[in-house]
Parts: sequence; C-alpha cells; structure tokens
Amino acid sequence: MRRVLAAALLLTASPVLAQATLPGGASALNEAHGSWTVNCTLVEAGKDCAFSQTAGNPQTGTALVAVELAAPAGNTAEGMLMTAFGLRLDAGVQLGIDGQQLGQARPFLTCVSTGCLVPLDFDEVALSAMKVGTTLEVTGVKVDDGQPVTVTLSLAGFTAAYNRTAELAQ
Repeated sequence: MRRVLAAALLLTASPVLAQATLPGGASALNEAHGSWTVNCTLVEAGKDCAFSQTAGNPQTGTALVAVELAAPAGNTAEGMLMTAFGLRLDAGVQLGIDGQQLGQARPFLTCVSTGCLVPLDFDEVALSAMKVGTTLEVTGVKVDDGQPVTVTLSLAGFTAAYNRTAELAQ
C-alpha cells in the first residue's frame, strides 16, 4: 500500500531535502505505537511520513483491510483505506468508531492488483473520536451473498502514532 500512496504523500512533503532530518541522522524510521506503525523516510522532496495499520484473516494471513494516514495537517488527516477484493463497489464502505457510524458510506476510488482503495479524510470531530475510541470498524457488503462484513481495527496507540507522525513530518 505504501507504494500506491507514495506519490500522493510526496505532494505534502517538505520541498527542501537539506532541511529534512530524522532522529539519529537516520534515512528511514519505523516505530510501533500500540496497534499502529509510524513510517518516515527521507525522499528527494523532503520526508514521506505516515502511520498505518493492517487487519487480516488469522487463518490465512491475508490482509483484509489496511489504513494509511499521511502526516496530519492541522486538525485533519487524509489517507487511504485498502480492502480485499469481494466487496460491492457501489455500496462503498461504512466506517464506525465503537459501534457509532462515522458519517456516510465512503465510495471506492479504484481497484489495484492488491485490493480496492477508498480515500479517507478525517476532520477534527472524527479525529477526536478516534483518539478516545477503542475500535475502528470498516463495513462493506459482500458480492457473493449481499451480507455485510465488518473488519475491526484497534485504535490502541492511535493518538501516539498521530502525534509522532506530525512531529516527524516537521
């Protein structure tokens, strides 16, 4: 998923490489914060920083849902959600936090070789709910039987990952 989003994330990177630095002079950084992973890499345009989480099927090891959010801009965050194949594209996906719907269903953007992509944009209200919540539910409708299927992501460490990504991206 990082390769799919790298071009979009470069648009928000610092334009001057000479000013871009990471702790300890590293060229890349990968940190775990609860259930979330922070990744930051020096690139020609500056820094490519994001935080992410993947939820999969424990029996098969297959990724079902992956979320990646770019370095926060103010009180908002943007990114991409990738789902496994097999969901009705016209239904989009519904997000929820601790059982409460988070706005309307979000439409799919496209499908790539590894899954289907849904653009994400979280405003201050949604981010506040995620920072105090325990689970982020992603619900889609299965193509084969029309039944809803929900994949749950943990919000443990979300606030720390959000804050660390914002700090590293500066």
